[in-house]
Amino acid sequence: MLGYVIVQYRVLGAQAEGVLGDYFLAALVLMYTGTVAEWGLGTLLTREVARERDDTGDVARRFRQTLSLRLGLAGLMALPVALFVAVYLAFFGLSEAGAWAVAILTLSLLPSAVSGSVTAVLYAYERMSLPAVIGIGTAVLNVALGLLFVLTGWGVLGLALAALLSTVATAVVFWAIMRRNYPDVASARPEQGLSRTAAVALLSDGWPLMLNALLVGLFFRVDQFIIKPVAGGLAVEQYNAAYSYLNFLLIITPAVTLALFPRMARHAVSDRRRLAYEYALALRVMLILSVPLVALTFWFAPLLVSIVTGGKEGYLPESAVALRILIFFLPLSFVNGVTQYVLIALDRQRLITGVFAATVAFNLAVNLVLVPLMGIYGAAITTVLSEVVLLVPFLLYVGRETEPVRLWEVVWRPLLGAVLVAGVMWLTWGLTERWNASAADFGFFLGAGLLPLVLYAVAMVIVRPFTPDEIRAARRS
Repeated sequence: MLGYVIVQYRVLGAQAEGVLGDYFLAALVLMYTGTVAEWGLGTLLTREVARERDDTGDVARRFRQTLSLRLGLAGLMALPVALFVAVYLAFFGLSEAGAWAVAILTLSLLPSAVSGSVTAVLYAYERMSLPAVIGIGTAVLNVALGLLFVLTGWGVLGLALAALLSTVATAVVFWAIMRRNYPDVASARPEQGLSRTAAVALLSDGWPLMLNALLVGLFFRVDQFIIKPVAGGLAVEQYNAAYSYLNFLLIITPAVTLALFPRMARHAVSDRRRLAYEYALALRVMLILSVPLVALTFWFAPLLVSIVTGGKEGYLPESAVALRILIFFLPLSFVNGVTQYVLIALDRQRLITGVFAATVAFNLAVNLVLVPLMGIYGAAITTVLSEVVLLVPFLLYVGRETEPVRLWEVVWRPLLGAVLVAGVMWLTWGLTERWNASAADFGFFLGAGLLPLVLYAVAMVIVRPFTPDEIRAARRS
């Protein structure tokens, strides 16, 4: 994804005005239609198969039903997308190439349904490496095809076609893996297919998860609908330049939570004390990891923005300042991401819906106040505050369902390291101005940015954030 953003800003951004905006719009439509078409069914499939994975017949039935329903939902997305394209072509200046890009990306929902369903089964059997490797291969293929199509003059259509072709290739690979490793599941009998009763049950169970994901999308992207009329198109691109790097970092949360989710789903039924222990351990890992990521992003924000945008004028310092504000939502997002999946493992996803709805309302209200006053900086501040709004009820809900987590024991080590890193960065902050003034000082700037992380690593070794039992358990897993 980060490679795609760099391509977009360096190649499409240099073409006719509005081309880049059309692709952003197409990607945004795909995000929302993909959320609806997925309907939370992947998470449901992983949870249920993880609990009953020794029953091959039950796994086959659930897989076939989930895949059938996801394909049907993906097909239904053609209707609202067609209406959207017609309205935007008629009234909002969407180009013909942009309209075709929306249509092509919508078509990719069909192979995505296959890949997503197979991935859910692999996660349930705790075979995380296969989807990870295939995901890397998909990203490489996507970027390679995108570069090929864009550099040969296909523009927005080229990126959309690259996404479709790479998605189809991924679905073929996943289906081959399913037939080889789980032939009984892949070749489920017709009577194990989707009945009306089963479809209604799946739609009912998945509804809160789909709505939660849709609300998260609104929570993170509603600010752009406010920035556009208030601050203009350039401000949207400046904000996207900052946010694109965060999208890359947010891959970490699903990687950790999905690895833990199958065992959390089992322990939610059989051993709540063990679930609370794994939850606290996951929080500690994520918080310890978040400190160097926040520090590096804050220090190197101008450089990161320059890499994404190709050094084009008009993005600095605004995008870098926005990124330095936004990055403080990362540790909160890590905690909220893990907590959300614990609640889903406990079958309490309906509780999450109300929290997300309240957060979206808060996010919209505060953005309407701060964006006119502070532009993209106001949007960045609102994003951080919104994570706090999510955090409080999430922790309360988990505390009611499991043994209370001793938050101070989870937080004090990464907090100590964060204070140490912040102090060293404050003392060396003058080098930032020197680097901005002269490229010759970049070596000093780089060293000053890495020094706090070395001290942080030493501090973590001294305070020993993990017990010997936890280290042994991690090695076994």
